[in-house]
Amino acid sequence: VYEKKDVKQGKLVVQKNGISGCKIYSEQGVFDVPTFDVEEVDPTGAGDAFCAAFITGLIEGKSLYDTGLFANAVGALSVRKKGPMEGIPSRQDVETFIR
Repeated sequence: VYEKKDVKQGKLVVQKNGISGCKIYSEQGVFDVPTFDVEEVDPTGAGDAFCAAFITGLIEGKSLYDTGLFANAVGALSVRKKGPMEGIPSRQDVETFIR
């Protein structure tokens, strides 16, 4: 069960910027998180994949920067195949990609 300990309601905003990564606004500060360079085939579903990964990072207790990096990686990997679900990467693929 996820408990909001560090982030109060309405105090976290994430701005997705596509090929420019994302910007996170929080009580801890503002974080510019870079993206990953991939060949885009179809962007359909990338935003949903990003959001799901961002929530996963929060639930797992990652730092906001690492959460943004994780979400950017998932979004980037998801655009490499045609279709909204076909490009969703496995957890292992994401972790390997980030390294």
